Amino acid sequence: MKLYLNSCEPAEIREIARWGILDGVTMNPTMVAAINRDYVKNLKEICAIADMDVFAQVVAERADKMVEEAKALADLHPRVIVKVQTSAEGVQAIRKLKTVGIRTCATAIHSTLEAIAAAKAGADHAAVFIGLLGEVDENPTDALIATIREIYDRHDLPTRLMAAVRSATQLVQSLVAGADEITAPLSVWRLFFQNGHTLTRWTAFITNWRKAYGDRDWLTGY
Repeated sequence: MKLYLNSCEPAEIREIARWGILDGVTMNPTMVAAINRDYVKNLKEICAIADMDVFAQVVAERADKMVEEAKALADLHPRVIVKVQTSAEGVQAIRKLKTVGIRTCATAIHSTLEAIAAAKAGADHAAVFIGLLGEVDENPTDALIATIREIYDRHDLPTRLMAAVRSATQLVQSLVAGADEITAPLSVWRLFFQNGHTLTRWTAFITNWRKAYGDRDWLTGY
């Protein structure tokens, strides 16, 4: 299981990287455009934060241009994984990039057919956008992950199944359904340690300790 932060803000990435459980970072063109800064410099800064994978997406629309752009992205840092739109042009690009050893992620997948095409093309990762589907589709999103998982396993397809989620529920359900990896925004990451019962229990622990021992601890001794 791998956990990724969906962000292109270095400050956010540093915050979560300090936890020690972050496997990498994902981003998309909309996010990069929103920060409106030198995107090459920003990507290099993110790559320097920690030893982790960084997923960055090409914006070309034709397969040949996707390949050229992907090569330029991969040259920026050895940990960059190139995201490619899942389309007829995209799968052609993924096939070509596979032959030259550039790691790819087929992105913006919303159906089983797209996930099959991505794996057949040789994508290293297939990102299924559970977050959006959960908001606009009446069908259970975990069923989609489970179906893709079954197909990948039955046909021995090595593509790693990524669920792009927008809630804690989607994160848990996707992992239960068979996702290999998750990418989630900072708002979801911050929920990891916000359980009310846990916070209440810690407050009780520390309150009772302070009543008995004040500011002393295991370093200062009794």
